[in-house]
Amino acid sequence: MTEQTTSTQVAIVTGASSGIGEATARRFAKEGYAVVLAARRQGLLDQIVADIRSEGGDALAVQTDLADASETSALVRRALDAYGRVDVLVNNAGYGPPFALEQLSREQLRHVFDVNLLAAMQLIGELTPVMRGQGGGRVINISSLTRYVGAPFASSYAATKGGMEAMNACMRLELAPWNIQLSVVVPGFVDTPAFETSREAGKHLRDDPDNPYRELMDHLDEFAAQQLESAISPEDVASIVWKAASATQPKPRYFAPRSAKTAVRMFAMMPHALAERILRGMYKWGPKRKPDDE
Repeated sequence: MTEQTTSTQVAIVTGASSGIGEATARRFAKEGYAVVLAARRQGLLDQIVADIRSEGGDALAVQTDLADASETSALVRRALDAYGRVDVLVNNAGYGPPFALEQLSREQLRHVFDVNLLAAMQLIGELTPVMRGQGGGRVINISSLTRYVGAPFASSYAATKGGMEAMNACMRLELAPWNIQLSVVVPGFVDTPAFETSREAGKHLRDDPDNPYRELMDHLDEFAAQQLESAISPEDVASIVWKAASATQPKPRYFAPRSAKTAVRMFAMMPHALAERILRGMYKWGPKRKPDDE
């Protein structure tokens, strides 16, 4: 395909077939951006693109498995072939297997890192020369509250988000001379299909009588249901992503909602032992009592 050029600003949004990614893609389209939507589910992407175009926007769906380095590179090529530039990259794609660490293989762990972190780093690396040549660009990395507040079954997911934030801090310094600015957005509880998808993925373990974590899975289901009662919408997060992308001087980190920042600060100020006691109480899971000596 012959490379095209456009005066319209262009955004790539990963994980764009639902939830935060979909809402972000729609928001950027409404702000006048041409949007490249990336995810594995082609049918959902096509429907979102059709909606955007019906409202007068410009969008392109690119079916992408971000665990595959060649498909990740192809996403960049497709965007440049279609528009000739990329002004904003939103690294939103990510997932967390709803299992205990002992229930995950090395291959499964590697897949989490490939999708959540390594693909994001690859995209930043491949788009850096493009943005440098344009005179600048923005990268918005979607993190998670679990990077700050521990949760059972979140070890692999939280590790990737911790890595993402560390990477973000380094890349802000590395790319500053070329006006390529990076920010992290940290959502709290968001009302997306992810919770139900996660629950369905763990059904076989929930039904396994030999699974030592069955009780914890039930507790976490209850906890998630309670949190979802006051969860923010994907559109709320998309508004914060847009704020980070459009700010004259974007901050290193944004929280959505602001109460998430309060929670992070509160737990950071607590003695570690107190924070763990509170979290164990929230999740109804803690040290097992030893049987009395006979």
